[in-house]
Amino acid sequence: MTKQSIVVCDSDEAYVRAFAAYLMECLSDVTIVSFTSEEAFLASEAVYSIGILSKDFLSVLEFSGKEMVHEKFYLCDEIIASEYEHLPMVYKYQSMEIVEEMLKRLQQKETSSWWHRAGKEKTQFIGIYSPISHELQLPFALSLAQVYRESGKVLFLDMEELSILQMLTKQQGNRSFVDLLYLMTRQEAGGEDIRAYTNCFMGVDYVSPFAGPEEMADVEKETWVAFFQQLMASDYDTVVLLFGRTIRGFQEIISGCQELIVLGKPGDYYRMSQGKFVEYAENHYTGVQVHEVLLPMSAGNLVDGTYAVEELIQGNLGMFVRRMIRQGVMAQGLAYGIG
Repeated sequence: MTKQSIVVCDSDEAYVRAFAAYLMECLSDVTIVSFTSEEAFLASEAVYSIGILSKDFLSVLEFSGKEMVHEKFYLCDEIIASEYEHLPMVYKYQSMEIVEEMLKRLQQKETSSWWHRAGKEKTQFIGIYSPISHELQLPFALSLAQVYRESGKVLFLDMEELSILQMLTKQQGNRSFVDLLYLMTRQEAGGEDIRAYTNCFMGVDYVSPFAGPEEMADVEKETWVAFFQQLMASDYDTVVLLFGRTIRGFQEIISGCQELIVLGKPGDYYRMSQGKFVEYAENHYTGVQVHEVLLPMSAGNLVDGTYAVEELIQGNLGMFVRRMIRQGVMAQGLAYGIG
C-alpha cells in the first residue's frame, strides 16, 4: 500500500504540536505534517492522503481551488460551521483514542479508491426498534449513526411512519424515500448516484422520510427486499435503520440486519412490552444479535425552543451511546441502562 500522509492544520500552535506528536506515536507507516499558518499551508506543493483541517484552513483551501487533500476531515470545536458539517468531523479535545481508531481504520483502505474497495465486504445493517415508541428514539438513532460515522460512511434511514427528522435537522430535501425506492428497484437502474437522493446532517447521509403512514404502508414487501439488496452493493460501511410500526416485510428486513437494538426505558410497565418483543425477536429473527437497551432520558427534560438536536447528539445522549458501545453492549447483546 502507498505510504499515506496526514496533514493537521489549525492556528492553535500548542494543540497542533501535541496532536501531531500523538499521531506520530500511534500510527505507523504514515507521514505527519502540520501547519499553523494558512499561507505556509497553501505554499506547500505536497498532496496529502488525509487532511484534518480547521474551518479557516478549509475555507482558504476551498478558495484557492488547489487539490491538496484527498480526504478532508473538519477539525471543529463546540461551534460547528454549517458549510462544513457534511464532512467527517474530529472534535477538538475529544478522546484521542477515538481519533486513533478512526485513522487506523482509514490506513487499511487504499488511497486510490477511498471508501470504494474492490471486493468490498458486506455492508453492516443495524436496526433500532422501540416497542414503547420511546420519545427519544430518533435522536438516539442519530447519535448511534454519528458514532459509526467516525469509522466509515453511514446511511441513516428513518422508517418511522410519521417522522420529525426534517424538523430536527432543519433541512428539506427535494427527493423522498419513495423516489429512492423507485430509483433502486426499477429494472433498468444502474450507475446512478444514491447521493443525489440523500441529504447530509453532521456528516451522516440520510433520506427524507415518508410523508405519512399511508405512503409507507403502500410499499410492498418485495420492494423493500429488493431495495436492501441494492444497498448491499453500495459503498456505505454501515446502514442504520430506525423502524416504525406500519412497514410491510418487517420480519424479512430485520432478518437481514446483523444487529437489532430494542430500545426501551426503565420501569416495570415499560419492560413488559420490551421483554415480550425481545423474546419474540430471539425466536423469529435468526442470525440477528438482539440487544436490549434501556434509555432513561426523557424529552420532558428539554425546555421548549431552547435546545437543538446537535446538542443532544454531542451531549448526554451522545455520551450514553458511546458508553453503551464501549462497555460491550453491541458485542454482547446485554441489557444496558444508566440512570
